[in-house]
Amino acid sequence: MISTEFAVNEEKDDAYLSLKLLFQPWRWKKGRNLNKAKNYIRSKFFDDSFQVFFFLTGRSALFHLFKSLKLERESEILIQGFTCEAVILPILANDLKPVYVDIEKKTFSMDLIELKKKITNNTKVLVLQHTFGITPLYRNEIIKLARKKGITVIEDLAHGFNRSLKIEDISLLSFGRSKALSSVFGGAIVTKNKLLSKNLEQSQETFSFPDNGFMIKLLIYKPLSWLIKVTYDFYIGKFIHFLARKTNLLVPEITTKEKAGNYEPMLDKAYPNALSILLNNQLKKFDQMQEKRATSSTIYNSFFNTISHKPLVIGHFLLRYPLLVENRGFIIKKFAQKNIFLGKWYDQPVAPKELDLKRVGYTQGSCPIAENICQKIINLPTNISEKEAKRVVNTLNDVIKL
Repeated sequence: MISTEFAVNEEKDDAYLSLKLLFQPWRWKKGRNLNKAKNYIRSKFFDDSFQVFFFLTGRSALFHLFKSLKLERESEILIQGFTCEAVILPILANDLKPVYVDIEKKTFSMDLIELKKKITNNTKVLVLQHTFGITPLYRNEIIKLARKKGITVIEDLAHGFNRSLKIEDISLLSFGRSKALSSVFGGAIVTKNKLLSKNLEQSQETFSFPDNGFMIKLLIYKPLSWLIKVTYDFYIGKFIHFLARKTNLLVPEITTKEKAGNYEPMLDKAYPNALSILLNNQLKKFDQMQEKRATSSTIYNSFFNTISHKPLVIGHFLLRYPLLVENRGFIIKKFAQKNIFLGKWYDQPVAPKELDLKRVGYTQGSCPIAENICQKIINLPTNISEKEAKRVVNTLNDVIKL
């Protein structure tokens, strides 16, 4: 089984570590590993001048970030129209107004010309998304413009980012299962702002840890998903996956309430020690995983240079490799028949597809480029072996000939 979305980071050592933690409940909630993770993130991606605040989810991190900024009701938050509910629902839950900006086609990020049209006197925050871990085409110009206008910039690094960049503003990180680093659930705000740091600390004072039942589900994800992946091609994994879904053993990334367009306050919990242990294990392997992503991207690039179906973006260290096609449904179906499951980030301007766009204040036609790309985009997996990447290429070559 090769998947762009299911257990993309989980390896044998992750599965074993999580399984071991299942039988060590005294390590689940409190411990020293959270500070270790904070120090690791500061040293690896930022520096000691930054403060790191962990939350159970990235959307909880965003919710409390907006709350800590103490914005007036109906303040406008600029956000691109090629994103997901995890970004929008925290905005709405704080009685703020998302304003959608269309994207450019090269990096699937905010278009500078369209951005300038959307800025008003009520614009207070701009969320700059690094889609697929690609540096936004107009990043420098956008940050310069925002500072000139007195607009707070939040760099959304949930998909990953180029480590050579100098990050100065507020940043969002995500450690969900489909991100560059996975502790199954998790997110963080990283900032130098002392007043904001104080407010974030205060917002976490009332947090409790997830209950034991939820912790069991979180810890069972890695061993169970790894077992499903390695046995899927032998049909055993398919059966285990079916049973796990039927019995709700695999905790969903997005709750039913969130799919209905409502923020889920039940996820406003403290980030537990057990998840920080899982995160630290991933951090140790981060460079190795990035090299796999770079190798896969290079293989894809070589293939797409020989055919007419060329991607709009060529880059390294991509969380997912984006490709625009005319017959997406047919391609995804053919791949699935070979147990290769492609992604569709994003299949509407605010994903997932089940989400009612009216609930999140999106008007059809307001971001035409994003809407067009949403109809054509597929994502190829990158955190896979060289052999698996070549299998993806060969399958795509066979499908294109049909």
